[in-house]
This record gives sequence, structure tokens and C-alpha cells, in this order.
Amino acid sequence: MQATPEINDAIVQLTMKKGLKGLTMDLVARELGMSKRTLYEIYGSKTDMLHTIFDYTHKKHIARCDILFATSPNVMVGILRVYNGIRDQIARMNPSFFRDMDEFFADSRSQYEELEDKRHLHFMEMFKIGVKEGVFRPDVNFIVQSKMLHVQMEALKRMEQIFPQEFTLLDVYDSIIISFLRSIASPKGMEILDGIRSSSSQQSKI
Repeated sequence: MQATPEINDAIVQLTMKKGLKGLTMDLVARELGMSKRTLYEIYGSKTDMLHTIFDYTHKKHIARCDILFATSPNVMVGILRVYNGIRDQIARMNPSFFRDMDEFFADSRSQYEELEDKRHLHFMEMFKIGVKEGVFRPDVNFIVQSKMLHVQMEALKRMEQIFPQEFTLLDVYDSIIISFLRSIASPKGMEILDGIRSSSSQQSKI
């Protein structure tokens, strides 16, 4: 038996719900309706399983981004659609997910950072297209801005240590993303951004 997209997707959902520490092989096998022996035959170990689903999730995210950008009228709309998709994932995620990764799975954390670097390079190409379309400013150092966004997102993962309790994870996420997009938007891009945010279909999102 091999790891299928359906099995990987189910494990991804369990990981977001339970966090890495709470994701035991017993739990995964029970939720998937298979024996633990079969699960180990598929993945080898919990660490191998995590590596597999991180890589799978990254490739699926990039493919999804490509579709969103290809079907959007411009990069500003596309990037907002991408960030709204991430927002939906955050809303379902166990807050302990990233803390568990740092504390218990250092090797997996290293792989996660490598995938983040690849995602960064992918988005750099989108920023270049956005400049050509006139929705992003040409005088922006996108490497610096993108790295700053990454640092802010890392802080978001540990927001319970930084922000007062009245702020939710999504409150902080929305503020980070909108501030980032405003910092790189041209007047044309700002008009698009404000128009999307003020539309009735976006009232509950960024």
C-alpha cells in the first residue's frame, strides 16, 4: 500500500487539528481506519510521515497558487486569494502546531524552512509580474519586504507570547497581510486592494 493523496490529505487535517505532539501513529491509524502496521508500511516512521506530508502540502500549495494566479485578473487579486486560502487553514489549525515543531521535531522544522525558501522564490516571480502589471511599486526591494513578512509570520505563530489575549490569531494575520500589501502596492494596486476589501463578499476576510 502506498501513500495516496487521500491519505496524505487526511493526515494533514489531523496534524492541523491535533498539532504535531498530539499526532500519534495510533491516532492516525485509527482515524484512517487501518492497522498501525499498515501505516508503518506506508511511511516507515512518524518522522518520515511528517516529511512526506510537508513535501506533499508544499507541492499542493504551489499548484494551488499557480491556478489562483492564472485565473485572476491580476497579481494583486491572485495574491489576496492565496492569502485568504492560508487564512482558512489558520482558522482550522491547532495553535500548538508550530510550537510542537520547534520543540519536538527539529529535523522536520529544518525541512519546513527549506520549503518556505522555495515558496519565497516562487512568490518573488509573482512580485515581478505585479510590477509589470502596474499593481506593485517598482521601487520596492521585494527580497527585503518578503523576508520581513516571513519574520512577522514567525511571530504570528507565537502570538500568545506577544499579543494581549483579546487579539485572535486571525486578527493579527489580517493586519500583517494588509500592511504588507499596502507597503508594496502602487496607486492602481491600492485601488484594487481597497475595492476587494470593501466588497460584501470579503467582509469576513482580509
